[in-house]
Amino acid sequence: MIEEPVDFVISYLEKRGSLPQDRADLLRCRYLDLGLIGSLEIIGFILELEERFGIALSAEDTQSDAFRTIGGVAAMVKSKMGS
Repeated sequence: MIEEPVDFVISYLEKRGSLPQDRADLLRCRYLDLGLIGSLEIIGFILELEERFGIALSAEDTQSDAFRTIGGVAAMVKSKMGS
């Protein structure tokens, strides 16, 4: 079974710190603002997403506001998987 992007992102970030318990808050969580991934670690996160889900993220994707939240990253990955 293919892992859902949201499950992967949550699991990846949980290893780095505490996340909100409420699902709605979790999906809106601005993980970069919380310092769960630093400026050097973001490259590894992007590469992990691309490899795990067989997608390519552009600079525009990773600099978008959507990429700043857990739900936004998951939705972006899911949409790339469908195209």
